[in-house]
Amino acid sequence: MKNIYYSAIFFLCASYMHAQDGNITIHQDAKIQKLLEIYKSTEEDSDDFQIQIYNGTLSGANNQKSNLDADFPSWKTKIDHVDTDYRVRIKDIKTALEAERKYLEVRKKYPSAIIITPK
Repeated sequence: MKNIYYSAIFFLCASYMHAQDGNITIHQDAKIQKLLEIYKSTEEDSDDFQIQIYNGTLSGANNQKSNLDADFPSWKTKIDHVDTDYRVRIKDIKTALEAERKYLEVRKKYPSAIIITPK
């Protein structure tokens, strides 16, 4: 008898309950779209060649980058973090010929250097 009584009360209450209807309005700053465009156009997707001279730990990458900057001060260098490794690269090399010339020069001092071709 109690089960029937509780079931009846439950169904009566459930018939009066309604799900909430609502609208969500997101107010987004216009600068966010600009930041997304900048993020999408990072150097990884550039059409430039790069020369990688080191792949390893952060301390080793910092050491190699400082040595590279001392050896070739006019060249642009960077440290990339990929997964668990750090890579030291010479960037902003526009043509394959320029990349090959710099590679031959770098190879004398850093024999493990490799040319990274654009995608």
